[in-house]
Amino acid sequence: MSEEPLAETYARLSAPFEVTFTDIRGGVELTYVSGEQVVRRLNEVLGVGGWSFRVLGHDINPEADEAWALGELVAEIGDKTVVRQQFGSQKLKRSRSTGVPMDIGFDLKGAATDAMKKCASLLGVGLYLSRKEGGSKAGADVEPLVCETCRQQLKDTRSKDGTAWSAEQLADMGKRKHGRVLCFSHYRAANETRRPRAMATASA
Repeated sequence: MSEEPLAETYARLSAPFEVTFTDIRGGVELTYVSGEQVVRRLNEVLGVGGWSFRVLGHDINPEADEAWALGELVAEIGDKTVVRQQFGSQKLKRSRSTGVPMDIGFDLKGAATDAMKKCASLLGVGLYLSRKEGGSKAGADVEPLVCETCRQQLKDTRSKDGTAWSAEQLADMGKRKHGRVLCFSHYRAANETRRPRAMATASA
């Protein structure tokens, strides 16, 4: 296949969406599209039989209080088979009265959808939204997230079990659990410090 048809395919995959959504995570406004929008874009550009998605692995990360999934997207583009893999995550939704997870299956489904969307972004679908998240808004620079203990800028990281955390997710978790923004190392250290106190309180 010549470069022109491939360029046209990429242009159709990466075209901006007419409708987007916004959310606030870690004090940062993020713009995103739904899983249904991504599926429709893949179907329209590649065809229903031109791509597939499967979950390679999934689990619950109790430390992050979230479900995670590793997904794989396989696409037939021209005469090539393109394979992309990415992690996705979903915060566990808990009952306000008991704190018990309401629907683990739904949370895992959300993690799988997140993984699918991230895989599709590697083909250009909604990729421009990621650039906005890391860039500027309304001409003003977004202030970087900094650990309140070591003053190092937060970076996207991955825990030992393979769960991917964005800087915004890490900052949000630190603020909710420890009342301050922490890098991954100091977040784990704060967890270790907090654990003996919780055990002592429970045994008192």
